Amino acid sequence: MDLKKEKTKRNIFLALQIIFLILTFVGATLVIMKKVDNAGYAVIPMLWSLIFGGFMRESQKKINENLKK
Repeated sequence: MDLKKEKTKRNIFLALQIIFLILTFVGATLVIMKKVDNAGYAVIPMLWSLIFGGFMRESQKKINENLKK
């Protein structure tokens, strides 16, 4: 397994997770301020944030396993 490739994947997943987390807070703020009437503006980005967080944890697990060898 290529360690550099896994670290790059982990960093990309982390960046995407942070971006979608920010979008979640923006969407939640819009819903709370009643600028939009749909809670999907907060829920859908949070779903993607959780998905990318899981991918990031899997990549981190692979990196740790590779370093132990």
